[in-house]
Amino acid sequence: MLESFTFWLIVLAVLIAYLCASVGLRLRAEEARRRASEEQFTGTAFEVSVIAPQIQQLRQDHLAAARSRPHHSFYRTGLMAATRRMVTSLSYFRRATLEHEAQKHDA
Repeated sequence: MLESFTFWLIVLAVLIAYLCASVGLRLRAEEARRRASEEQFTGTAFEVSVIAPQIQQLRQDHLAAARSRPHHSFYRTGLMAATRRMVTSLSYFRRATLEHEAQKHDA
């Protein structure tokens, strides 16, 4: 019986049906979960009167408004330093630096 082609074909059909049913149930559950989360979400209103003076200043003199904006150069400097430390700590760059220093030392 286990050697019958028909038996293995039936087993394959049952496994495929089970796979399709489980995937379909999972998709339906995810869709229901997504719809429930969308229904629970309530939007919030945006209060325009808070930024109205800034918008008016921007409309009148956009260059002055752009200059009055604070520039966080210290953040960029710190970010560049952190990036430099990260890159130089990589083994590829450490080996090249060590070999270069060894050549200087030998000379």
